[in-house]
Amino acid sequence: MYTEKDLKKYDYFKNRNIDYAIDSLTGVLTRTNILGFARHLVENNVEFMMGILDVDNFKLVNDNYGHKVGDGCLQQLAENLANYIGEDGLVGRFGGDEFIVICFNDTSYEDIYSYVNKMYTDGGIVRKKYNVENVYFYVTATIGCASFPKNADNYDDLFLTIDKALYRGKTKGRNCFIIYVEEKHKNIMVNRREQSTLINMFNRISELQNDEKYAVEERIKNILNYITIALSISESSVLFVDKRTISGGDGYNCVIDDDCLKICEQLTISDNVFIPSGLYNHLNDEKVANFVREKNIVTFMVARIVVSKKTFGYILLFENKMSRIWQERDAELLLYLGKVIEVLYK
Repeated sequence: MYTEKDLKKYDYFKNRNIDYAIDSLTGVLTRTNILGFARHLVENNVEFMMGILDVDNFKLVNDNYGHKVGDGCLQQLAENLANYIGEDGLVGRFGGDEFIVICFNDTSYEDIYSYVNKMYTDGGIVRKKYNVENVYFYVTATIGCASFPKNADNYDDLFLTIDKALYRGKTKGRNCFIIYVEEKHKNIMVNRREQSTLINMFNRISELQNDEKYAVEERIKNILNYITIALSISESSVLFVDKRTISGGDGYNCVIDDDCLKICEQLTISDNVFIPSGLYNHLNDEKVANFVREKNIVTFMVARIVVSKKTFGYILLFENKMSRIWQERDAELLLYLGKVIEVLYK
């Protein structure tokens, strides 16, 4: 994609073999060269914005459609990014499904916000359907970005600020972009803390499950409250087939009627857990779409609770503030919670 003419206008590439500077799959810069270019700009005190784009749940593309489709997706995405950046900067493949974007436009917060936001809207980069080998799928991404020298005065610190912004975007549920702001993000620890690992979440749920100071329903409420906080989501609830509900947040804003339960049943009819992804449009069904709109839910996932081989109820996690991209960990947690509730009620 990038040609010798595209790159030789930059001093960094004037004495380099361009053939080795290009990623063979995507046609944008290799990791070594995009990072080398960024370091060169810092050393020469050139003002620029730098961002890392991470495709959300890309593994599902390869798993569901094969690596040929996955490679085609990365090629289209790289081309779209390079076309969007144009003469304003360069794009490189950081590795796997991650790309680095360097842009020389105005680096004020407002201008970066407008520029990156267009990638999600009329820029046609992400939050859109891709067509590869006649396979259609929806692609979202998380972006973390910062600018030199505004956010950092050296290369290592600049990369750390970008990493913090990207990490914040992932913990918010992905499918978003974060611009580094020191007051908000300086204390973010990029390495995951021990207490946030799945096994430690299981252990905490087990402790709450076996806390005999509380009745069964109070234990479930405490577990739901813990999950709501741990996952930073709007709400977690258990909906029983007898139309009772236990909430772990502010209170589920839905009347538990037959229609609500039928939707939960419909979504879990083939699998015990329904986990939507940004790769798929799960609102094609009119009833589900109406349900989501009426309850002001942006995205949700649901799991069936089975006790003595009968459907006992449903666990519902939902987000009404942003387009969260649910992870495999979230689904594992939901299934585990279903088993916990099954044991409690048996």
